[in-house]
Amino acid sequence: MGPRADARGGIGSVQHALEAHASALADLEVVTTHRDGSLATRLWTTAAGTLGAARRLVVGRPTVAHMHVSQRGSVLRKGLLGLLARSRGVPVVMHLHGSQFLDWFDGLSRPARGVVRALLRPHRLVVLSETLRGAYRTRLGVPDDRVVTLPNPVEWPEVLPRTAHDGEVLALFLGRFGVRKGVYDLVEACTRLAPVTRRRLRVVAAGDGEIDEVRAAVAAAGVGDVVEVVPWLDHAERDALLRRAELLVLPSAAEGLPMAVLEAMAFGVVPLVTPVGALPELVHDGVNGVVVPVGDPAALARALDDLLADDERRRALGRRARRDAEPYSATRWAVRLAAIWSAA
Repeated sequence: MGPRADARGGIGSVQHALEAHASALADLEVVTTHRDGSLATRLWTTAAGTLGAARRLVVGRPTVAHMHVSQRGSVLRKGLLGLLARSRGVPVVMHLHGSQFLDWFDGLSRPARGVVRALLRPHRLVVLSETLRGAYRTRLGVPDDRVVTLPNPVEWPEVLPRTAHDGEVLALFLGRFGVRKGVYDLVEACTRLAPVTRRRLRVVAAGDGEIDEVRAAVAAAGVGDVVEVVPWLDHAERDALLRRAELLVLPSAAEGLPMAVLEAMAFGVVPLVTPVGALPELVHDGVNGVVVPVGDPAALARALDDLLADDERRRALGRRARRDAEPYSATRWAVRLAAIWSAA
């Protein structure tokens, strides 16, 4: 139960991998509770999907119910479905994705936190990293043996070696435009670049959300020669860019385990990120990527200058990034997920 596989954002990519690979290991019935579109479309999908899921739990009695959960309203909807499933003897796996879940939970009143704990009582609670495991377990009061770490999956691409060059370097920003993802820090960082870096660097920022605001920020900063802002890309368009790119820049203030970073590393693209969420477990500064502090455009600019000044170092980081992403391949992930279903 969750979003359509073509939904924008990381959770849609996870659902795509689930349907593509776990279907060989289990009989899946997918119930869509979220889809992109107008407000009316989203509300209708949520209502119809939630009611449809409830009916299937009562009538169909599945072997296990897997629910994607983020935060806010998602917790209420999936929590109520979880209560219904447990009342029917159906084991529940809740898969937490919300990058801001912990901050949201901590901001609730004490009674509201108690309600969330009562709702999120699955047979297995799936979290994205060991870093987050203890925090979720402590706050939600789920027994330790029911909390399982399962990092996000990545479709494994066959990538042709890039030709060494000293010309233009393509960097990507992929994600929802807004303060949380750090896109405005990236724009400011581009104003601080050394002249030689500015001549070589081309940034393509692709996503949804505050598109007009980001374009205005690029124009106001005078970095239109460096940064191009484009709407959300489909999988084929994204992969075409990743085959050409050498850097992925994602200076977020909060994350879970962003799919954009995993996808980039699988293509041998160097991640330039902040140490938030599960990223410290994946990206190691100077080993398979570069890590800068949150909210520090000056540090981000220095990192870009350094990466563009040393072509061999940049390529070596990209090769190591691809090797380190291989354990996250979707085929391996699906086997682990099926084992979680069986154990629930």
